[in-house]
Amino acid sequence: MSDNKKYSEYGLEKISTDKRTYGFVDTVWTWFGSGINTGSWFFGGMAAALGMSFVLQYSLLWLPLMMIPWAAIGYIGYRYGATTVAVSRPCLGAKGGRMTGLAQFMVLIGWPSVNSYIAAISLTFVFSHAWGWPAYGEPGDTWPLVIGILLTAVVQGVITLVGHEAIRYLERISGILLLILGSWETYIVFTQWDLGEVMSFSIDDPGHTWAFYIDLAFGFSWTWAQIADFSRFSKTSKGATVGTWLGINIGQGWFMVIGALGVIGVALQTGNFDANNSDPSSTMAALGLGLVSFLVLIFATISTNVTVLYGAGMGVVGSLNVRNPKKALLFVALVQLALCFAPIFYSSFLGYFEAFLNVIGGLFIPLWTVILVDYLLIRRGRLNEQDLFREQGGVYSYGNGWNMVGVTSLALGLCVYFGLSYGFPGIAAVTTASLPTILVSGVAYYLLGSSRVNPVESRAALSKV
Repeated sequence: MSDNKKYSEYGLEKISTDKRTYGFVDTVWTWFGSGINTGSWFFGGMAAALGMSFVLQYSLLWLPLMMIPWAAIGYIGYRYGATTVAVSRPCLGAKGGRMTGLAQFMVLIGWPSVNSYIAAISLTFVFSHAWGWPAYGEPGDTWPLVIGILLTAVVQGVITLVGHEAIRYLERISGILLLILGSWETYIVFTQWDLGEVMSFSIDDPGHTWAFYIDLAFGFSWTWAQIADFSRFSKTSKGATVGTWLGINIGQGWFMVIGALGVIGVALQTGNFDANNSDPSSTMAALGLGLVSFLVLIFATISTNVTVLYGAGMGVVGSLNVRNPKKALLFVALVQLALCFAPIFYSSFLGYFEAFLNVIGGLFIPLWTVILVDYLLIRRGRLNEQDLFREQGGVYSYGNGWNMVGVTSLALGLCVYFGLSYGFPGIAAVTTASLPTILVSGVAYYLLGSSRVNPVESRAALSKV
């Protein structure tokens, strides 16, 4: 068996229909399990500063709308059996697509640093219960936190090496457990306070505008960069699109609501709202939930992180054209082991979380926009399937491997996003940085790229429809 054949499920090769194993329920559960993560809980707790009405509006309206374009990327991955990196080649070029792999690696290798830190907080409460060690927030809590991070990072690194089938089953189990835990917390909040108290909760100085949280939400939601890496395993287009969209919306949206309910419940109980205590463990400790709840959070965090780390591994494969992707996954497992300790060096985890979301959002907002404008508006849903998987030659090589129209449009989008976020934050606080970025990068690619489609490519692609 050749190396390419042996590792085809992990590499850049096309996944044929007979090798696809994810049914509709599998896809829903995979993304539901990813969405109901501790980061979603933490984000909801932060957004509670604007009140429960904003959190509900976001979860029921803005998030579902926001994730339609993201699910469309999943459709492209399904239709051609292609990874996220391969999907980006038509608009960036065969070599330019490697930038997608690099961005995917950078973003997804960073997420475990967020989630593992939150899981480590839960572990400190477990350690305190078992051996009397200092729990999070108590004097001397640093070394139990370090041990918790180390244990979480090692376990999730090992599971990532096993592959996507292990992830599929892990997500099923964690989804059920978190479903129970979220329902439990919701019950506790509403048995102590009525709906009117929760909905009317407000603070005088929320610190940020709705536009700020929309930008963070784009960074939180659109950076599921491994979308095509998993949708290529779907058996049906319905599973790859509707199943993916349903799973992430129900899981992520619901857990943001859960996070907001918990923080508001603690604020009503103590008379003090502190976004720094939005992590699930601090909330559950204040509400009096037991040891089992902390164990569920640890398990759920690991199940989310292995999905993310798998995507980071695919990013390494795509950016470096690694022949043996198992080595890329091992590399990712080792790198995340070090990065999981990064939040310790920040003065507050909240500050680290906000900075992280703002940076990664700027990478994928213009990228998804350019890919979709290219596929839907310029190529009209027609790609040359054979050339999509070619590293050299073919219509997506553009002579030197780079589609400068796509690279230029992407660069413009990046300039707009980071220019507004850091150069003109007052404007971004009103207009968001995300929406102007989508407009500029999308219009730029459409105007510059309309004349770049090769008619030979279009006829070849059309014959494959």
